[in-house]
Amino acid sequence: MTHAAVAHELVRSQADGWTHALDELRRYFDDVDGRGLPSPDLLPADHALAIAERPTPPVVCDLAGAYLDSAQTLGRRTAELHLALSQDANDAAFVAEPFGRTELKWLVADAVAQFRRAADVLSRRGDDLPPTVAPAARGLVDGSETILRRIHGFETLELTTSRIRVHGDYHLGQVLWSEGDFYILDFEGEPARPLAERRVKESPLKDVAGMLRSFNYAAYAALFAHASARPAEFDRLEQWAKAWQVWTAASFLKGYLKAAADATFLPPDPVQRASLLDLFLLDKAFYELNYELNNRPEWIRIPLRGILELLR
Repeated sequence: MTHAAVAHELVRSQADGWTHALDELRRYFDDVDGRGLPSPDLLPADHALAIAERPTPPVVCDLAGAYLDSAQTLGRRTAELHLALSQDANDAAFVAEPFGRTELKWLVADAVAQFRRAADVLSRRGDDLPPTVAPAARGLVDGSETILRRIHGFETLELTTSRIRVHGDYHLGQVLWSEGDFYILDFEGEPARPLAERRVKESPLKDVAGMLRSFNYAAYAALFAHASARPAEFDRLEQWAKAWQVWTAASFLKGYLKAAADATFLPPDPVQRASLLDLFLLDKAFYELNYELNNRPEWIRIPLRGILELLR
């Protein structure tokens, strides 16, 4: 009889990544309570990949410098994970394969399906939506045809990149924070998807998009908690939440891109890279919108705002 066993190194964690982010955000919001609106340079409208090439503004470093360092470390660890998952030439399950037009069409089709599902629910529940999100929801539904054309436009991308095994369900809750470093957990992929589908190779930008969306969720979760005692301050605090998200994402991407600079799974062309990341971000945000519509209507604002910003 043969017995199989797996040995695991014990990691003494201080917190999971989600809890660690919320702890840092509580301190951040306490520090911005006495400030006015953030200056325009803290809220650039450029693509996240372009922002990642810039130095972080000093005021952001003063307010959130420790967490920005953490985010950069997480970006590096994420890249190291992807490199490890793509370099075993002796196991077909881990050999990188071309990311071709077929894979791109599958991704676009999934984004279209997620959007249609969300738009249908929003149109049926229009009168029942919270007043804080109703105008944005109507705008999304009314602009459905334009948005669908925008999504289908990704099919024209000419990509030079590869696909590998990825984490598949990557967010702050899937990492442990311990002694200044991160440890990545739970490699089984999205539980709702069939096992065979979870083993399909994808662009690692899917994981990158998942973590960027998780930063967005953390910023708003902390914002909701902090603003509950000061609702009149919500709009001002929301701008500071956006600033935290923008520069945290930039720090994560800095760490990721530096560690994965020469990897074949990253499109070398900046436009290709930005477009593919945007497609994954939209697909993830559409998925989140469907989830919140069915489970947490009070959180619809988070993916809805994310979608509208991506479609600007």
